[in-house]
Amino acid sequence: MSHPHEDAEKLGYEKSEETYMEWQNYWNTVHLDKTESILNVTHGTSTDWKSVETNGKGDAQADIDTKKTSSNGVKKDRRWIFAMRHGERVDLTYGPWVPFCFDENGTYVRKDLNMPVTLGERTGGKESYALDTPLTRVGQLQARLVGEGLRAAGVALRHVYCSAALRSAETAHHLLLGLEADASVKVRVEPGLFEYKGWHLARGMAPFMTPLELHKAGLNVDLNYKPYTDLEINTPETLDDFFKRNEYAMQSAVNDTVAQGGNIMFVGHAATLDVMVHAMKRLAAGDNEDLNYQISKHLLRVPYCALGAMRENPWEVVSPPCPPSINSSSGRFDWKTLLDI
Repeated sequence: MSHPHEDAEKLGYEKSEETYMEWQNYWNTVHLDKTESILNVTHGTSTDWKSVETNGKGDAQADIDTKKTSSNGVKKDRRWIFAMRHGERVDLTYGPWVPFCFDENGTYVRKDLNMPVTLGERTGGKESYALDTPLTRVGQLQARLVGEGLRAAGVALRHVYCSAALRSAETAHHLLLGLEADASVKVRVEPGLFEYKGWHLARGMAPFMTPLELHKAGLNVDLNYKPYTDLEINTPETLDDFFKRNEYAMQSAVNDTVAQGGNIMFVGHAATLDVMVHAMKRLAAGDNEDLNYQISKHLLRVPYCALGAMRENPWEVVSPPCPPSINSSSGRFDWKTLLDI
């Protein structure tokens, strides 16, 4: 059965295509200039799910204990497995922002209403924030809207895992706020879900905020969670390394929560949606062979807080139970233009 929002797939189509074309042109420039960091690319859109071999339709019933009756009459759990990109980033919204927003004592001072009200204490201070950006206020809202959408669709989450990037942890936190989830549903910070480290070679990487630092900054993270993967920030990796650690983390999370049941959310990066589909299809097939993973050609079409969905038993890609969202870009207003009137 389809969801009510699916008949509006052309909503915002032309505007979206304009945005994607702009960033496709920029991506080509970045791709040709090997000294440019991929971090300067902003957002894109959801993976073209129609290109995936298994094109599921989803189910009408969408609560946390969604069941499907098998041929022998035994109830089988049809969990939702979601993957979601983080929300709008401060660095890609403002460009170099740290020099403007930290005083001589290293204290953060907000200089725009779309910037975070406060920032938590972390190892490396402002230098770390320059390399591991927080969300904008709009980014927080984007995440909360997805949570509200899931709640309106009657879909709850029991297990939430996020990349160790600050923007992903904040997205997961605000997603749960929009979902109005019970406080016992905490964000599990999983370094294995971080994006491809090769994209960070030009600028380097900051130490990730620890779960305790994130907790002190106000995020509802699970301080007792033991990650499936440790990620060394100063060593290179191949695309296969990137895929394998993401796949291992995702498959382990799915397997380890079977007995408890409940829907799963992976909050990460643009590639997280694509990797989830590969990882779950390979899990279903029992495929342990090397994949020779390649970055999806649709990577630039995965916007902030894009949501991908799959269902278990049988595994299939399905339409998410809530609508997507789109918003326009905005420039910084210079009030001095009014002096010319």
